[in-house]
Amino acid sequence: MLLKIIKLFAIFLLLCNIPSYMLAYFGPTLGSITSYLSSLLLIGFYFFVKDKGKPFLPFVYLGLLYYCIASFNYTFVDVNNDFLKELIRFMVVVLCGAEVVRNSSYKELHYILLFGALTIIIHALFFPTAQAGSFQENYGRFSGFYLNPNFAGSICLIGFAISFSMANKKLRILGQLVFTLAGILTLSRTFIVIWVLINFFAILQNKKNLLLPMLGMVVLIMIFTFSDSLTLNAERFSALKSLFGREQVDTRTINEDSRQDTWALYYDKIMNKPILGNGYLKFSTKRYGPPGVHNSFLLVFGEAGIVPFLIMLGIYAFLLIKSFSDFKSRPELFYISLVLFLSLNTGHGYFSNYHTVFLSLFVYAELIKTPKNKIASQTTEYVEG
Repeated sequence: MLLKIIKLFAIFLLLCNIPSYMLAYFGPTLGSITSYLSSLLLIGFYFFVKDKGKPFLPFVYLGLLYYCIASFNYTFVDVNNDFLKELIRFMVVVLCGAEVVRNSSYKELHYILLFGALTIIIHALFFPTAQAGSFQENYGRFSGFYLNPNFAGSICLIGFAISFSMANKKLRILGQLVFTLAGILTLSRTFIVIWVLINFFAILQNKKNLLLPMLGMVVLIMIFTFSDSLTLNAERFSALKSLFGREQVDTRTINEDSRQDTWALYYDKIMNKPILGNGYLKFSTKRYGPPGVHNSFLLVFGEAGIVPFLIMLGIYAFLLIKSFSDFKSRPELFYISLVLFLSLNTGHGYFSNYHTVFLSLFVYAELIKTPKNKIASQTTEYVEG
């Protein structure tokens, strides 16, 4: 029982972004305490769990090569002690988190992500002017514990994908409704595109999922109806309404600040140093020039060169291809893999926001299970549902 509590608390801290939230709203002391606590819980679970499996070597190689090669072109004056701390924390997630995901279920992740999504809705309804970091009080895009609306949108997509694994119909519909509502409240363009894409594949997989777009329409009607009571970002909300109204579609807002334009700022730097990269943090902070690259694949290529980039590309190609081969029996794994891959193409927080690597470990663990373990896992999920 104690081991299960340790596991669930560790997952909660990671997937609900608690350390970063504590840092933003309650200061560096609580931020550091919860950050170290998340690592200690993962380590504790690893040492006390029985029947340990082998480490997931592709993720181990990715972490070690990224940090080692990226260290060639930076100085300690630039980053102080952060480099070593981040290396250790990432490897703790990869090595110890592998045991956590091996012993975790869809339902446990679903409930924790559902709680995280509810914080986005609470943020929109009761604390609309509470915005951390560089966001203004009237920003009008909501993120709850996740601080960044794009990050929050990716979490809602993961939860939406996992909801397909719920055998309990009521729980599945509740999850899909909450994750859709919370995701739209982020006003993330990426969320809307990927949500539509998941629905397309879900309908191909099972015609019963034709009702899913109707659920989305219900959520949109709710938001349109009560929009006057919400402090929504005017430009983003107008662009969203233009997609469903008679007025001309607001392509300017939809295309504004496109990721392709941001990526283009870094292409020359990548080509100038394709083997060993430009060094740690050179593509993820404003300190060295333009804003972050907003693409984790380009981040790895630009900071650590082609070898870690190919490993990372190989990992997520494997997740996509292998999960697609199991699409008919376990479509949720393909949906999660799709969200992870596309989210990595729009953000550069892979080595700082550990939810992506943790969820990637979960999908990887599910995909490499032996047929015997796979059947046992599916039976457990059905009984729990």
